[in-house]
Amino acid sequence: MTVPVAYAISTMGVGGTPRHLVEVLGHLDRRAFAPSLHCFDATRPEYALLPAVRSLGVEVVDGGVRGSLRGPRFGAAVLRMAAGFRRRRVRVVHSYLFDANLLGTLAARLARVPVALVSKRSLDRYGERRRRLACRVANRLATRVMANAEAVRRNVHEAEGCPLDRIVVVPNGIDLGRIPSAGPAAAPVVGTIGRLATKKGQADLLEAAPLVLDRVPAATFLLVGDGPLRGDLERRARELGIADRVRFRGAVPDGAAVLPELSVFALPSHMEGMSNGLLEAMAAGLPVVATDVGGNPEVVVDGETGFVVPPRDPAALAEAILVLLKDPDRGRAMGAAGRARVAEHYTVQRMVARLEALYASLLAAPGRRDG
Repeated sequence: MTVPVAYAISTMGVGGTPRHLVEVLGHLDRRAFAPSLHCFDATRPEYALLPAVRSLGVEVVDGGVRGSLRGPRFGAAVLRMAAGFRRRRVRVVHSYLFDANLLGTLAARLARVPVALVSKRSLDRYGERRRRLACRVANRLATRVMANAEAVRRNVHEAEGCPLDRIVVVPNGIDLGRIPSAGPAAAPVVGTIGRLATKKGQADLLEAAPLVLDRVPAATFLLVGDGPLRGDLERRARELGIADRVRFRGAVPDGAAVLPELSVFALPSHMEGMSNGLLEAMAAGLPVVATDVGGNPEVVVDGETGFVVPPRDPAALAEAILVLLKDPDRGRAMGAAGRARVAEHYTVQRMVARLEALYASLLAAPGRRDG
Protein backbone atom coordinates (compact mmCIF):
# COMPACT_ATOMS: atom_id res chain seq x y z
CA MET A 1 0.00 0.00 0.00
CA THR A 2 1.43 3.37 -1.02
CA VAL A 3 1.85 6.15 1.53
CA PRO A 4 0.28 9.49 0.52
CA VAL A 5 2.89 12.25 0.96
CA ALA A 6 2.00 15.95 0.60
CA TYR A 7 4.72 18.47 -0.23
CA ALA A 8 3.79 22.03 0.78
CA ILE A 9 5.63 25.01 -0.72
CA SER A 10 4.93 28.69 -1.21
CA THR A 11 6.51 29.14 -4.67
CA MET A 12 7.52 27.05 -7.66
CA GLY A 13 9.42 29.76 -9.50
CA VAL A 14 12.93 29.05 -10.75
CA GLY A 15 15.14 28.63 -7.67
CA GLY A 16 17.19 26.15 -5.69
CA THR A 17 14.45 24.84 -3.41
CA PRO A 18 11.77 24.33 -6.11
CA ARG A 19 14.37 22.62 -8.31
CA HIS A 20 15.31 20.37 -5.40
CA LEU A 21 11.66 19.45 -4.94
CA VAL A 22 11.26 18.58 -8.64
CA GLU A 23 14.24 16.21 -8.27
CA VAL A 24 12.67 14.60 -5.19
CA LEU A 25 9.35 14.10 -6.96
CA GLY A 26 11.09 12.66 -10.02
CA HIS A 27 12.97 10.01 -8.04
CA LEU A 28 10.57 9.12 -5.22
CA ASP A 29 9.63 5.43 -5.28
CA ARG A 30 6.01 5.46 -6.51
CA ARG A 31 5.56 1.86 -5.42
CA ALA A 32 5.90 3.03 -1.82
CA PHE A 33 4.83 6.70 -1.87
CA ALA A 34 2.08 8.66 -3.62
CA PRO A 35 3.11 12.35 -3.76
CA SER A 36 1.04 15.47 -4.22
CA LEU A 37 2.32 19.06 -4.40
CA HIS A 38 0.41 21.73 -2.48
CA CYS A 39 1.47 25.14 -3.83
CA PHE A 40 0.11 28.34 -2.29
CA ASP A 41 -0.94 29.74 -5.69
CA ALA A 42 -0.70 27.23 -8.52
CA THR A 43 -2.27 29.68 -11.02
CA ARG A 44 0.74 32.01 -11.28
CA PRO A 45 2.35 31.79 -14.74
CA GLU A 46 5.78 32.78 -13.38
CA TYR A 47 5.92 29.54 -11.37
CA ALA A 48 7.88 27.99 -14.21
CA LEU A 49 8.58 24.65 -12.51
CA LEU A 50 4.93 23.61 -12.08
CA PRO A 51 4.76 22.10 -15.61
CA ALA A 52 7.76 19.92 -14.71
CA VAL A 53 5.87 18.63 -11.67
CA ARG A 54 2.75 17.90 -13.69
CA SER A 55 4.81 16.11 -16.35
CA LEU A 56 5.89 13.66 -13.64
CA GLY A 57 2.26 12.71 -13.08
CA VAL A 58 2.19 14.42 -9.68
CA GLU A 59 -1.06 16.09 -8.65
CA VAL A 60 -0.65 19.85 -8.16
CA VAL A 61 -3.06 21.26 -5.58
CA ASP A 62 -3.77 24.98 -5.66
CA GLY A 63 -3.71 26.40 -2.14
CA GLY A 64 -5.93 29.31 -3.15
CA VAL A 65 -3.60 31.92 -1.66
CA ARG A 66 -3.96 35.17 -3.56
CA GLY A 67 -1.86 38.00 -2.17
CA SER A 68 -0.93 38.45 1.48
CA LEU A 69 -1.41 35.76 4.12
CA ARG A 70 -2.01 38.28 6.89
CA GLY A 71 -5.20 38.40 8.92
CA PRO A 72 -8.09 36.03 8.21
CA ARG A 73 -6.52 34.88 4.93
CA PHE A 74 -3.93 32.92 6.88
CA GLY A 75 -6.54 30.96 8.83
CA ALA A 76 -8.51 30.30 5.66
CA ALA A 77 -5.38 28.99 3.91
CA VAL A 78 -4.63 26.64 6.81
CA LEU A 79 -8.19 25.28 6.73
CA ARG A 80 -8.08 24.74 2.95
CA MET A 81 -4.76 22.92 3.13
CA ALA A 82 -5.90 20.76 6.06
CA ALA A 83 -9.04 19.81 4.15
CA GLY A 84 -6.88 18.80 1.18
CA PHE A 85 -4.72 16.63 3.41
CA ARG A 86 -7.79 14.91 4.87
CA ARG A 87 -9.34 14.24 1.46
CA ARG A 88 -6.15 12.59 0.27
CA ARG A 89 -5.62 10.68 3.54
CA VAL A 90 -2.12 12.13 3.73
CA ARG A 91 0.23 10.44 6.18
CA VAL A 92 3.34 12.57 5.67
CA VAL A 93 3.45 16.34 5.15
CA HIS A 94 6.84 17.72 4.10
CA SER A 95 7.03 21.52 3.94
CA TYR A 96 9.55 23.85 2.29
CA LEU A 97 10.32 27.57 2.75
CA PHE A 98 9.37 29.89 5.58
CA ASP A 99 5.62 30.45 5.03
CA ALA A 100 4.89 26.86 4.02
CA ASN A 101 6.79 25.51 7.02
CA LEU A 102 4.35 27.25 9.34
CA LEU A 103 1.18 26.83 7.30
CA GLY A 104 1.95 23.23 6.36
CA THR A 105 2.64 22.06 9.90
CA LEU A 106 -0.45 23.82 11.29
CA ALA A 107 -2.59 22.22 8.56
CA ALA A 108 -0.98 18.82 9.18
CA ARG A 109 -1.77 18.93 12.88
CA LEU A 110 -5.31 20.15 12.23
CA ALA A 111 -5.80 17.25 9.78
CA ARG A 112 -4.21 14.80 12.27
CA VAL A 113 -1.49 13.77 9.81
CA PRO A 114 0.87 11.35 11.60
CA VAL A 115 4.17 12.85 10.36
CA ALA A 116 5.01 16.49 9.61
CA LEU A 117 8.44 17.66 8.49
CA VAL A 118 9.79 21.17 7.96
CA SER A 119 12.84 21.84 5.82
CA LYS A 120 15.66 24.28 6.57
CA ARG A 121 17.98 24.99 3.67
CA SER A 122 19.83 28.20 4.54
CA LEU A 123 21.54 30.08 7.37
CA ASP A 124 18.85 32.76 7.48
CA ARG A 125 18.27 34.38 10.85
CA TYR A 126 15.15 36.48 11.24
CA GLY A 127 15.26 39.87 12.93
CA GLU A 128 11.51 40.28 13.36
CA ARG A 129 10.14 38.75 16.53
CA ARG A 130 7.04 37.41 14.78
CA ARG A 131 9.15 35.54 12.23
CA ARG A 132 11.36 34.05 14.93
CA LEU A 133 8.21 32.97 16.76
CA ALA A 134 6.79 31.43 13.56
CA CYS A 135 9.96 29.35 13.15
CA ARG A 136 9.76 28.11 16.72
CA VAL A 137 6.08 27.20 16.39
CA ALA A 138 6.67 25.28 13.14
CA ASN A 139 9.67 23.47 14.62
CA ARG A 140 7.72 22.48 17.72
CA LEU A 141 4.73 21.22 15.72
CA ALA A 142 6.91 19.23 13.33
CA THR A 143 7.76 15.61 13.97
CA ARG A 144 11.28 16.41 12.80
CA VAL A 145 13.14 19.37 11.31
CA MET A 146 15.19 18.48 8.22
CA ALA A 147 18.40 20.38 7.43
CA ASN A 148 20.46 19.99 4.27
CA ALA A 149 23.86 20.52 5.96
CA GLU A 150 25.45 20.20 9.39
CA ALA A 151 25.98 23.98 9.37
CA VAL A 152 22.26 24.50 8.85
CA ARG A 153 21.50 22.06 11.68
CA ARG A 154 23.71 24.07 14.04
CA ASN A 155 22.12 27.33 12.91
CA VAL A 156 18.57 26.06 13.56
CA HIS A 157 19.64 24.91 17.02
CA GLU A 158 21.38 28.18 17.92
CA ALA A 159 19.01 30.68 16.28
CA GLU A 160 15.66 28.94 16.75
CA GLY A 161 16.24 26.94 19.91
CA CYS A 162 15.39 23.61 18.31
CA PRO A 163 16.93 20.62 20.13
CA LEU A 164 19.66 18.96 18.10
CA ASP A 165 18.09 15.52 18.49
CA ARG A 166 15.00 16.75 16.59
CA ILE A 167 17.01 17.96 13.58
CA VAL A 168 17.88 15.42 10.89
CA VAL A 169 20.48 16.13 8.19
CA VAL A 170 19.71 14.96 4.65
CA PRO A 171 22.32 16.54 2.32
CA ASN A 172 21.35 17.77 -1.11
CA GLY A 173 21.73 15.43 -4.06
CA ILE A 174 21.88 16.01 -7.80
CA ASP A 175 21.18 13.92 -10.88
CA LEU A 176 24.60 13.14 -12.35
CA GLY A 177 22.99 12.01 -15.58
CA ARG A 178 21.83 15.50 -16.49
CA ILE A 179 25.11 17.31 -15.74
CA PRO A 180 27.26 17.90 -18.84
CA SER A 181 30.97 17.32 -18.43
CA ALA A 182 33.25 20.33 -18.63
CA GLY A 183 36.15 19.99 -21.04
CA PRO A 184 39.20 22.18 -21.68
CA ALA A 185 37.94 25.72 -22.31
CA ALA A 186 39.21 27.62 -25.35
CA ALA A 187 40.06 30.55 -23.07
CA PRO A 188 40.09 30.86 -19.27
CA VAL A 189 36.60 31.58 -17.94
CA VAL A 190 35.72 32.01 -14.26
CA GLY A 191 32.03 31.67 -13.60
CA THR A 192 29.45 31.75 -10.86
CA ILE A 193 25.75 30.88 -10.92
CA GLY A 194 23.16 32.25 -8.50
CA ARG A 195 20.76 35.02 -7.65
CA LEU A 196 22.46 38.41 -7.78
CA ALA A 197 22.01 39.32 -4.14
CA THR A 198 24.29 40.55 -1.35
CA LYS A 199 24.53 37.22 0.46
CA LYS A 200 25.77 35.50 -2.72
CA GLY A 201 28.92 37.65 -2.72
CA GLN A 202 29.25 38.33 -6.46
CA ALA A 203 30.59 41.79 -5.60
CA ASP A 204 33.66 40.11 -4.07
CA LEU A 205 34.25 38.21 -7.31
CA LEU A 206 34.23 41.51 -9.22
CA GLU A 207 36.75 42.97 -6.75
CA ALA A 208 38.93 39.88 -7.25
CA ALA A 209 38.74 40.11 -11.05
CA PRO A 210 41.36 42.88 -11.57
CA LEU A 211 43.84 40.91 -9.44
CA VAL A 212 43.28 37.87 -11.65
CA LEU A 213 43.45 39.88 -14.87
CA ASP A 214 46.78 41.41 -13.88
CA ARG A 215 48.35 37.95 -14.14
CA VAL A 216 46.01 36.20 -16.59
CA PRO A 217 44.90 38.98 -18.99
CA ALA A 218 42.99 36.55 -21.23
CA ALA A 219 40.58 35.56 -18.45
CA THR A 220 36.91 36.47 -18.56
CA PHE A 221 34.24 36.33 -15.86
CA LEU A 222 30.72 35.04 -16.33
CA LEU A 223 27.92 35.84 -13.87
CA VAL A 224 24.80 33.76 -14.45
CA GLY A 225 21.59 34.74 -12.68
CA ASP A 226 19.51 37.81 -12.03
CA GLY A 227 18.42 39.73 -8.98
CA PRO A 228 18.30 43.08 -7.20
CA LEU A 229 22.05 43.74 -7.41
CA ARG A 230 22.44 43.36 -11.15
CA GLY A 231 22.53 47.10 -11.85
CA ASP A 232 24.99 47.76 -9.02
CA LEU A 233 27.26 44.94 -10.17
CA GLU A 234 27.26 46.12 -13.77
CA ARG A 235 28.09 49.65 -12.58
CA ARG A 236 30.94 48.36 -10.38
CA ALA A 237 32.41 46.42 -13.30
CA ARG A 238 32.54 49.67 -15.28
CA GLU A 239 34.13 51.53 -12.34
CA LEU A 240 36.81 48.84 -12.05
CA GLY A 241 37.54 49.12 -15.77
CA ILE A 242 36.72 45.46 -16.40
CA ALA A 243 33.31 45.72 -18.07
CA ASP A 244 34.74 44.22 -21.26
CA ARG A 245 35.98 41.17 -19.30
CA VAL A 246 32.73 40.50 -17.39
CA ARG A 247 29.58 39.03 -18.92
CA PHE A 248 26.18 39.06 -17.25
CA ARG A 249 24.16 36.18 -18.66
CA GLY A 250 20.97 36.77 -16.67
CA ALA A 251 18.68 34.01 -15.45
CA VAL A 252 18.75 30.75 -17.40
CA PRO A 253 16.37 27.77 -17.25
CA ASP A 254 19.19 25.33 -16.39
CA GLY A 255 22.41 26.63 -14.87
CA ALA A 256 24.14 23.28 -15.39
CA ALA A 257 24.04 23.85 -19.15
CA VAL A 258 26.45 26.76 -18.72
CA LEU A 259 29.12 24.74 -16.90
CA PRO A 260 30.99 23.45 -20.01
CA GLU A 261 31.86 27.09 -20.80
CA LEU A 262 33.86 27.46 -17.57
CA SER A 263 37.43 26.74 -16.48
CA VAL A 264 36.83 27.46 -12.79
CA PHE A 265 33.62 27.71 -10.78
CA ALA A 266 33.57 30.29 -7.96
CA LEU A 267 31.05 30.48 -5.13
CA PRO A 268 31.87 33.67 -3.17
CA SER A 269 28.82 33.50 -0.85
CA HIS A 270 28.58 35.28 2.49
CA MET A 271 25.83 32.86 3.53
CA GLU A 272 24.98 29.43 2.16
CA GLY A 273 23.17 26.25 3.13
CA MET A 274 24.28 23.55 0.72
CA SER A 275 24.60 24.90 -2.79
CA ASN A 276 23.22 22.79 -5.63
CA GLY A 277 25.22 25.01 -8.00
CA LEU A 278 28.42 24.00 -6.22
CA LEU A 279 27.52 20.31 -6.40
CA GLU A 280 26.67 20.60 -10.09
CA ALA A 281 29.97 22.34 -10.87
CA MET A 282 31.89 19.56 -9.08
CA ALA A 283 29.80 16.93 -10.88
CA ALA A 284 30.76 18.55 -14.19
CA GLY A 285 34.41 18.02 -13.31
CA LEU A 286 35.22 21.68 -12.65
CA PRO A 287 37.69 22.79 -9.98
CA VAL A 288 35.90 25.05 -7.52
CA VAL A 289 36.72 27.94 -5.21
CA ALA A 290 34.15 28.40 -2.44
CA THR A 291 33.97 30.53 0.68
CA ASP A 292 34.19 29.04 4.16
CA VAL A 293 30.50 29.51 5.01
CA GLY A 294 27.59 27.16 5.68
CA GLY A 295 27.80 23.80 3.99
CA ASN A 296 30.56 24.78 1.53
CA PRO A 297 33.42 23.26 3.57
CA GLU A 298 31.34 20.11 4.07
CA VAL A 299 31.24 19.65 0.29
CA VAL A 300 34.63 20.95 -0.86
CA VAL A 301 37.75 19.17 0.38
CA ASP A 302 40.24 22.04 0.51
CA GLY A 303 43.26 21.36 -1.67
CA GLU A 304 41.74 18.18 -3.12
CA THR A 305 38.51 19.07 -4.96
CA GLY A 306 39.13 22.81 -4.98
CA PHE A 307 39.88 25.57 -2.52
CA VAL A 308 38.00 26.97 0.48
CA VAL A 309 38.75 30.65 1.15
CA PRO A 310 37.57 33.18 3.74
CA PRO A 311 34.37 35.07 2.87
CA ARG A 312 34.54 38.77 1.97
CA ASP A 313 38.22 38.42 0.99
CA PRO A 314 38.68 39.24 -2.72
CA ALA A 315 42.47 38.85 -2.49
CA ALA A 316 42.20 35.28 -1.18
CA LEU A 317 39.53 34.52 -3.77
CA ALA A 318 41.75 35.84 -6.56
CA GLU A 319 44.80 33.90 -5.37
CA ALA A 320 42.90 30.59 -5.34
CA ILE A 321 41.47 31.25 -8.82
CA LEU A 322 44.94 32.08 -10.12
CA VAL A 323 46.39 28.81 -8.84
CA LEU A 324 43.80 26.91 -10.89
CA LEU A 325 44.09 29.06 -14.02
CA LYS A 326 47.88 28.90 -14.06
CA ASP A 327 48.05 25.15 -13.43
CA PRO A 328 45.36 23.53 -15.62
CA ASP A 329 46.60 20.01 -14.87
CA ARG A 330 46.05 20.56 -11.17
CA GLY A 331 42.64 22.02 -11.94
CA ARG A 332 41.65 18.96 -13.97
CA ALA A 333 42.80 16.63 -11.17
CA MET A 334 40.75 18.58 -8.65
CA GLY A 335 37.76 18.52 -10.98
CA ALA A 336 37.97 14.74 -11.32
CA ALA A 337 38.24 14.36 -7.54
CA GLY A 338 35.23 16.62 -7.11
CA ARG A 339 33.11 14.57 -9.51
CA ALA A 340 34.06 11.39 -7.66
CA ARG A 341 33.11 12.99 -4.34
CA VAL A 342 29.68 14.02 -5.61
CA ALA A 343 29.11 10.55 -7.09
CA GLU A 344 29.89 8.97 -3.73
CA HIS A 345 28.05 11.31 -1.36
CA TYR A 346 25.68 13.70 -3.14
CA THR A 347 23.56 11.98 -5.77
CA VAL A 348 19.81 12.52 -5.98
CA GLN A 349 19.32 8.77 -5.58
CA ARG A 350 21.18 8.80 -2.27
CA MET A 351 19.28 11.87 -1.09
CA VAL A 352 15.85 10.43 -1.93
CA ALA A 353 16.72 7.07 -0.38
CA ARG A 354 17.53 8.90 2.86
CA LEU A 355 14.22 10.77 2.66
CA GLU A 356 12.25 7.59 2.06
CA ALA A 357 13.99 5.89 5.00
CA LEU A 358 13.20 8.91 7.20
CA TYR A 359 9.49 8.84 6.25
CA ALA A 360 9.28 5.10 6.91
CA SER A 361 11.07 5.28 10.26
CA LEU A 362 8.92 8.14 11.54
CA LEU A 363 5.71 6.41 10.46
CA ALA A 364 6.83 3.24 12.23
CA ALA A 365 7.74 5.02 15.48
CA PRO A 366 5.88 3.80 18.59
CA GLY A 367 2.77 5.82 19.34
CA ARG A 368 2.48 7.29 15.81
CA ARG A 369 -1.20 7.52 14.95
CA ASP A 370 -2.90 7.51 11.59
CA GLY A 371 -5.08 10.47 10.76
